[in-house]
Amino acid sequence: MTDVIERAAVSGAERDLMLEAEVRDLIYLEADILDRQRWKEWTDLYTEDCIFWVPSWADEENMIDDPETEINTIYLKGKAGLEARLFRITSRDSYASLPLARTSHVIGSVRITGQDASSVQASAKWTVLSMDARRGKMVRGGWYDFDFARTEDGLKIRQKKIALLESMIDGTIDIYQI
Repeated sequence: MTDVIERAAVSGAERDLMLEAEVRDLIYLEADILDRQRWKEWTDLYTEDCIFWVPSWADEENMIDDPETEINTIYLKGKAGLEARLFRITSRDSYASLPLARTSHVIGSVRITGQDASSVQASAKWTVLSMDARRGKMVRGGWYDFDFARTEDGLKIRQKKIALLESMIDGTIDIYQI
């Protein structure tokens, strides 16, 4: 009987390690795809009903908590919202993004914060170096809170909340720079 319990525990621990690796790899993949500006691959990582949210700071210590009724830094609802923003970037219809900055995302402290049968929640810290032809080097940082949907194709990003440490943004900021 003890042997069966030990095998079940190892099996559970192995499942946890596999899930941690899947979450970490998806977060790293997203960062790499953004840096390489492979936009179609990036949107494929998201669910149709996704939310991409960069809340603003309400005061020195608190961020807003309702994207529907308060002012956001960025708030895109649904994959169509992501695609519309990408259309403006790639069609050169976004003056603030011309020319596109080159970026390098560095991700760390990835950890699973919750899960159930249909979803996994995770957080991570991030730093992005942007090389902008007009402004030079910019370094930004913060943390991500993810809600991943479990799908037949593996995990997909249902929500990405990006806490940007800056309360006053110097220059432009877009979805690929954070």
